[in-house]
Amino acid sequence: MDENRNIAQLEATLAELGCINRIIEKISRVRETNHIMSIVIDELVKLTDSDQGVINLVTPASVDDLLTVVRKSQPSVDSLPWKVNNLVSGWVLRNKRTLKVDDLDNDDRLPGQSSENGRFQSLLCCPLLARAEAVGLLSLVRSRDKGPFSDDQSRLVSIVASQSAQILSNALLLEELARKNELLEISHKKLRSEYDRLQREVNATFAFENIIGKSEPMRQVLMMASKVSANDSPVLITGPTGTGKELLARAIHYNSARKQKPFVVKNCGVKTETLLESELFGHVKGSFTGADRNKAGLFKEADGGTIFLDEIGEAPASTQVAILRVLENGEIRPIGASATEYVNVRILSATNRNLQDAIENGTFRRDLYYRLNTITIDLPLLRDRRGDVPHLVYHFLKQIAIKLGRDTLSITPAALDVLSRYSWPGNVRQLEHELERAAVVCDPDNPIDICDLSPELLGSTAAEIDTSGYHGKLREVVERVERDLLVSTLNQTDGNILKTSKILGLTRKGLKDKLARYGISAKKD
Repeated sequence: MDENRNIAQLEATLAELGCINRIIEKISRVRETNHIMSIVIDELVKLTDSDQGVINLVTPASVDDLLTVVRKSQPSVDSLPWKVNNLVSGWVLRNKRTLKVDDLDNDDRLPGQSSENGRFQSLLCCPLLARAEAVGLLSLVRSRDKGPFSDDQSRLVSIVASQSAQILSNALLLEELARKNELLEISHKKLRSEYDRLQREVNATFAFENIIGKSEPMRQVLMMASKVSANDSPVLITGPTGTGKELLARAIHYNSARKQKPFVVKNCGVKTETLLESELFGHVKGSFTGADRNKAGLFKEADGGTIFLDEIGEAPASTQVAILRVLENGEIRPIGASATEYVNVRILSATNRNLQDAIENGTFRRDLYYRLNTITIDLPLLRDRRGDVPHLVYHFLKQIAIKLGRDTLSITPAALDVLSRYSWPGNVRQLEHELERAAVVCDPDNPIDICDLSPELLGSTAAEIDTSGYHGKLREVVERVERDLLVSTLNQTDGNILKTSKILGLTRKGLKDKLARYGISAKKD
């Protein structure tokens, strides 16, 4: 008798192990999480004769939040779906073991629970544990008619839940990794697209044909710059402050074979000797007071690209020696370092000083001058290229309009004429600042006019033009010039308001306001 019982138990155990092995073998061949959970819940509902089964995943945000992913009901069951409430899930997640309930209406562990008139009388709820962390819950329910789950069924469900949890966790991790890789790929494509767009903008911005200059002096400058961009020879750019030396240096770099590499700018006239050398060549920790860590210099940062040394004539003698060493063999040595490093850098330099005079005075090395001066480009003064002033004005007005949030910015012919006559000691930079000032102080509804220009500019311009017909205070003179221009333009258009406003760059309302102010009548509207 005992032998028969042992044989029966052994057969039951083998059958149980066969079921477990079949389920695990099935889900091991699957990679998609919903498919894995569907297999598990389908098999367990059939093996335990459950009415319903459900798997809930624990959300990453909070273990108290459960996401119902898979639900299974017997075809013959027509009732409300079973939902795992917080009391049941809280008990299982807290204790991390299977909860077996024979009578949901009368279980002291779950006070106040209802079986919905016996539809959910019996319950099995198992944690899906992977690496001691709950990834979800597996729940099975039975009605009163089928009676409670047996201990063997509870053990079987617990084993399947434990074995499948690790497979499910790995699948979830793989899906999460796939999602992150997809997002990473999308981000990479967006960054690549943005980089390409910015590169196109940079190339367009510094294309020689987009540098404002139609005059003969600028045509010669741009022609020479275009030629030198094709090789790595050092270039010395000379010219007064504000003529655009850095802009030209950038154009040379971004039109050269080094355009994908760094373009580094350093003004040699703004630091003490030690700090300038530290910034250019770097230093090692402890080499001087304040050197609390190793630092790579700008030459190292520009390796493979271009370094632009502005105000090179201001560089101290020791720095000049170090720069000469870079030019001769690409050799740099950080302050305090015992080893020499090598860089591949093109050097562009600029100065507003006469370096020949500096050589005679002993403040600039002759050998360095000849190495920097392989090719020299001399930028002309703005007053020597007055024909470029209107082009520069319209270019800057577009940029200033964007900066000030205006739809458009325009200028009257009279004001443009004043700007074209001015000598511009501060060159292009002064012109840009003058236009920004005028744009700020002018009436937003009207174009920039003579009265919006700075007194300094108007005073200087007045001294340079024929003023024999004008006498008195500056504002009175400006008003007479403006009135004469209005009358002259009205005569040209036979008094047509619309044509006159277009010629002067005014709105019809702006023109009418000025005519009313000066008491000028027009024939046609």
